Amino acid sequence: MDYLYEESTVFIILFFVAFFASLIDSIAGGGGLLTTPSMLLLGISPLNVLATNKFQSCFGTFTSTYNYYKNGLLTEKRRVLYFVLSFVGSSVGTLLVSRISNETLESVIPILLIAAAIFFITNKGPSGVKQNDKLLIIFNLLVFAIGFYDGFFGPGTGSFFVLSFIIIKGINIMEATAVTKLLNFSSNFAAFLIFAIQGYVIWLLGLTMAVAQIAGAYTGSRFAIKNGEKVVRPVLVIVSLLLSARILFG
Repeated sequence: MDYLYEESTVFIILFFVAFFASLIDSIAGGGGLLTTPSMLLLGISPLNVLATNKFQSCFGTFTSTYNYYKNGLLTEKRRVLYFVLSFVGSSVGTLLVSRISNETLESVIPILLIAAAIFFITNKGPSGVKQNDKLLIIFNLLVFAIGFYDGFFGPGTGSFFVLSFIIIKGINIMEATAVTKLLNFSSNFAAFLIFAIQGYVIWLLGLTMAVAQIAGAYTGSRFAIKNGEKVVRPVLVIVSLLLSARILFG
């Protein structure tokens, strides 16, 4: 792999980037906002960036999921079903990544993320939506769709999962964040497997960043668990707006 700088320099830079990205991601998602452009700026080719980023992200999302589970926040009863739906959706999205244009998404997604930010600012608690079979089927399709989206594009996946669980399932932000980390892990792992089979993962770099991901995810999720919604809500707003700005102007 040809880097713009010495390999050791690239590894050190991306180690610290991965730590801060994982710390933020464990609270509100959006870690790719830091890792993806950083890797591209250091001279790594796009497909290698996507593959290696998914690989190292698996370690962060798994660590966050475990922390939330250990602290009793991963309470969603249908989490296994949603895990599978996110996994399958991401697999399909990753397989189709080279066949679908991102232009439409790049114009629509910022609008959705800004709407999500407004929702997190104005919403004061669970929606209280009455559950029924039709709504649950729609929600299953939505989980699949968000997983699919993460497989070939990605920015804002965490925000969309959290928003969906709060509005449709009617759970609080902390529980929504916990199950979102599980589904993020599922979609990341699915994409990683496909990229790995295709030979795009830079293993040594990915493992180096994975160490930082674990440390950042542990720190961030512990901080979120300790401080609760008063921390998670504003971070979700900030991340949603920053992701919008990056897509619009990046």
